[in-house]
Amino acid sequence: MNSGYRIGKCVPAMGSFLFCAMAAAVFAASPFSKKQARVLVDSYARPGYEESRLVDGEIQPETYHLFQGRHFGGNIRDPSLREVPFMEVAETLAKEMEARKYYSEPETEKGDFLISVHWGVTGIEEDFDELFLNEPGDPGVDNGDSTFDSTDGDTQDGFSDSAPEEYRSLDDYGPRRNDKNNASLVGFDRALNQRGLSVQDEYELKSMLRDERYFIILMAYDWQKLRTEREYELVWSTRFSLDAIGTNFKDAHFALSRGAANYFGTNLDGELGKTKTHLGTGDVELGDLEVLGTVEETPAEK
Repeated sequence: MNSGYRIGKCVPAMGSFLFCAMAAAVFAASPFSKKQARVLVDSYARPGYEESRLVDGEIQPETYHLFQGRHFGGNIRDPSLREVPFMEVAETLAKEMEARKYYSEPETEKGDFLISVHWGVTGIEEDFDELFLNEPGDPGVDNGDSTFDSTDGDTQDGFSDSAPEEYRSLDDYGPRRNDKNNASLVGFDRALNQRGLSVQDEYELKSMLRDERYFIILMAYDWQKLRTEREYELVWSTRFSLDAIGTNFKDAHFALSRGAANYFGTNLDGELGKTKTHLGTGDVELGDLEVLGTVEETPAEK
């Protein structure tokens, strides 16, 4: 099988930013590592959007332009993050987005969405406010109003005083001051804010935040409204991440896009989607996707 890809022009959009219209992407299947990864997905879509795509029960195609968003380098030296150019991430996403009938639009004036792509590893130092292009109070992005807080209130290590002691000792996981920001980046914040979340599940989610996680965020804005009215209206957003320990971003970004493919443009209502896949390149047939309100972390899956 021949491999290759054809890329459209990168054209100016809104001041000094660039977005890339990708006409097509073709990837050669290659042998892949047997090492498995678990991709956790948070996905939001504005009310009525999913229903609007269905005609006679079939999802209708939509088109997009990709926008190079922010790159997050984390707090540790990770050469693999610098070795993967944005266009490689974009090409991989373009292939996987076809599972939900999203296709790149080569003509600048046309297209349904401008999709901003942010990627990197958790461990940010700055506040989460104003990291993304969004309107204040936008339900698809945390503006610092999340009720999840790992340090404030009458809690120990972010847990209620009634929690069993084994779930209140997280000192081995390192500093906690950025947990709220990192939870917002990878989409754990909505899961942590769910009513009825058990103490054990809360502990496991917060534990995962203590290790670095590779992530990609897609934020899909109404392109025609943005182009004609200069207004950023978020239609859907999907955040997906996996444990960075024991791997690198060169292998992880393929697994991230593959694991999130069937969630793009969906609304999980604060629950987390979970997909197991392999690291690295190569096609694989995924089994049934599983949407979970809680997530279990076991040593075998780390």
